[in-house]
Amino acid sequence: MKYTFLVGSYAAQTETGIYRIGFDPAAGLTVEAAGAGYANPSFVLPHPNGRVFYAVEETEAGAVVAGCLDGPLDRRSEGCLTQGSSPCHLSLSGDQRWLYAANYMSGSLAAFALDESGRILDRTDLRTHAGSGPNPERQEGPHAHFSMEIDGSLYVCDLGTDAVVIYRNAGGQLGETGRIAMPAGSGPRHLAWSPKHPDWLYCVAELGSRVYALRRREDGYEIVQSVSTLPAGFEGGNTAAAIRITEDGERLLASNRGHDSIAVCAVRPDGTLGEPVISGCVAEPRDFALCGDYVLAASQRDSVIRAYRLDRRSLRLEDAGMGLEIGHPVCLSALK
Repeated sequence: MKYTFLVGSYAAQTETGIYRIGFDPAAGLTVEAAGAGYANPSFVLPHPNGRVFYAVEETEAGAVVAGCLDGPLDRRSEGCLTQGSSPCHLSLSGDQRWLYAANYMSGSLAAFALDESGRILDRTDLRTHAGSGPNPERQEGPHAHFSMEIDGSLYVCDLGTDAVVIYRNAGGQLGETGRIAMPAGSGPRHLAWSPKHPDWLYCVAELGSRVYALRRREDGYEIVQSVSTLPAGFEGGNTAAAIRITEDGERLLASNRGHDSIAVCAVRPDGTLGEPVISGCVAEPRDFALCGDYVLAASQRDSVIRAYRLDRRSLRLEDAGMGLEIGHPVCLSALK
């Protein structure tokens, strides 16, 4: 089976910054198309219609650019300002009418209306968070990092305030309906959710290098379990990054930058996590993608994407001997 991904990177506007790559376990990794003209396109998101994609420009001005998936991926249009600094993540609403951009440095979330073709119409709202955390270097203020819609509610991780803020979208206007308080100094980064365990939410904490398993109760979510992404006794610097759940809902993976590894946990039938099995991988794996029995890990530092085979019994990763050189890859988004 062949898998196709869009790759985002930290590239100057004059450099190639976005790639479409293919992965076939029998043939390896290949570049199918590439595009330039984007400033730090660190997050890319394909539209389910297969014709349009979106890219952030992670700059002080902050913008979202819509591109065409047919042919070269070069920038062809002006971007839409996010009204925030350093946008780092994009997500779509379930009905594909709204696009959300998380502005990391300014700690805000922007909402954009889309037409039926996926074209960006206008920005409809901007919600700026407030507060700080106990880490003076990383939590001096709010840092919105991620959003995900689940059952009509939008969950937004704020690394700077140790909170997951929950919104509802009413005609393009976002209203806060609740929030999940995470442990002080943990730095919630990204979330993972699986329809196999719909009452559970899994949060990777960048600063604490942990995965938290949260269960939904009548009055909100409760942290039920905390699992370290690092081996016992590790004393070096580390920040956790990406989190994914396999398509069957039975395994959860999270990456480490510093220890340079991926932790794999079994997801038990009751939704809790088994003990992690940690395997080394590329340097600074800010993102990775799941391809059946394979994992593609992107090295921000060494400018390479490598394939690893996931042993479903031992939960260990083994180098599959396949790689692809790409400048500072930091995002892998699957094309449906």
